[in-house]
Amino acid sequence: MPLFLFRDGSIRQLTVVPEGVEFGTYQDRRKRPVHVVLDPYSERRLLAAQPRRRSGRSPSAAVGMRACDQPQAA
Repeated sequence: MPLFLFRDGSIRQLTVVPEGVEFGTYQDRRKRPVHVVLDPYSERRLLAAQPRRRSGRSPSAAVGMRACDQPQAA
């Protein structure tokens, strides 16, 4: 999976690279190619194209509710 250096300085390994994303490339100390994202538009497109991770959270956590906030069954 390719590595990308984002404008905030973070390096992330991503699975999907959409067409039209502008980046430069350099080699890191380990001789791995790292793609440098060049503009905010490309950064947003690149992040939006990534598949969503599934979390192990309960449905109440996914919508921001605590267990005590959920309606009780009558």
